[in-house]
Amino acid sequence: MFEDEELFLELFKENVLRILLKRVVAGCRSAMEICMITDTYHPTVDGIVRYLDYLIPELLRRGHRVTVLCPKIALFDYSHLERPGLTIIPAWTTPFKVNAYFFAFPNRHFLRALKNSDFVILHSLMPLGVFGGLLARLFRKKVGLFCHHDERVILQKILKLKPSLVRLCFRLIRGFYRKFVQLFFHATERFKRKLLFFGVEDKQIIRTRFAIDLEKFHPKATLDLRQRYSIPQNAIVATYLGRLSIEKNVETIIRALDIAMSQVPNLFAVIVGTGPDEDKILQQHRRNNERFIFTGFVPDSELQSHYAFSDLFVTPTLNESSCFTVFEAMACQTPVITSRKDHDPEIIHLENALLINNVLNAHEIANSVLLLANNPKLRTKIALQGYQLISSFHWQDHCQLFLAGLQKHLEIEPIKRPLVRIRRLLRRRSQKCISN
Repeated sequence: MFEDEELFLELFKENVLRILLKRVVAGCRSAMEICMITDTYHPTVDGIVRYLDYLIPELLRRGHRVTVLCPKIALFDYSHLERPGLTIIPAWTTPFKVNAYFFAFPNRHFLRALKNSDFVILHSLMPLGVFGGLLARLFRKKVGLFCHHDERVILQKILKLKPSLVRLCFRLIRGFYRKFVQLFFHATERFKRKLLFFGVEDKQIIRTRFAIDLEKFHPKATLDLRQRYSIPQNAIVATYLGRLSIEKNVETIIRALDIAMSQVPNLFAVIVGTGPDEDKILQQHRRNNERFIFTGFVPDSELQSHYAFSDLFVTPTLNESSCFTVFEAMACQTPVITSRKDHDPEIIHLENALLINNVLNAHEIANSVLLLANNPKLRTKIALQGYQLISSFHWQDHCQLFLAGLQKHLEIEPIKRPLVRIRRLLRRRSQKCISN
């Protein structure tokens, strides 16, 4: 039919075979190029950063290569974080930020990393994550999302958007999940329910529960923090550790501790961490202000001692109940007070934690604080049961589940686009020949 029919068919077969071979190799090789896109990274320290610090070394040990795409913080040297198999590419970053997260956007190095990856994992839906997901699909890459946030809390509690804007954002999130993300990871029951709320199918969701490093977090404090903070040896210490931000419910926690401290004269409260609402929280009225200690930023190497020297750990937040801090406190044999709502019943239950029904009720939290403060035997019982539970959670198992999910979704897709283009070309040439 065409003068160059033989050449055309040869090009057709060569093109299809090349793409097939490329995808077979990508799907079958043991070592993967995994691209992590995160809107927060070092020098910032939060739950996402700590998660990546746990997961990435496990991936590297198994021979995979990881590229982290993140905002660029001025004057911070990212090269000292790199190691064999790990590449960090800072993106173009604006001065604008929301809740301590900078707005960052892709650059040419970002695009090159996406093009060379086998799988792209998003860790938030801030601008860098959204643009990363869109571009990854343009490059026909598999896209996954590890669920760290509950956008319902962010939109309604933090940004405090009008209901009409919240509904619009919900529709956009549902659309993004449906069109651009094929695989979803979650560590807690709450985030699975969030994914189902946004229309994600159950078969797309993989649970990879958080784990703990028992060598790093253990019951014996390595620092004398009572001396550092001038806390008497016979005092009872209640600790909160985490970001000072609205979704962590810190203001309610402080009110609850203040109520309990009025009834227990030797109860001290230690608030560990910084965050976007730090100034507001420091100005909050407290009747027992002399027994409140705000540590500010604490380096990672000192977190274990802050858990271990505490008599109880208080963290009934708005958006999570089975988070890193809960597991780390349990590993240090510190009894935990956390949220009952959307908790993981096989992990957090009445035998290894005290559960709060209404986390916005300061008096309910205060009653749990008083129960533990006045009952040393109960503190010991809950602490030991929590430790027994958490001692079976290992990052090696988490990483294995994570990789199994990636491998499952690296199957070869039908080659649609090249065939569609070739059919269109054949049709145009056929019409041209007929017209001639």
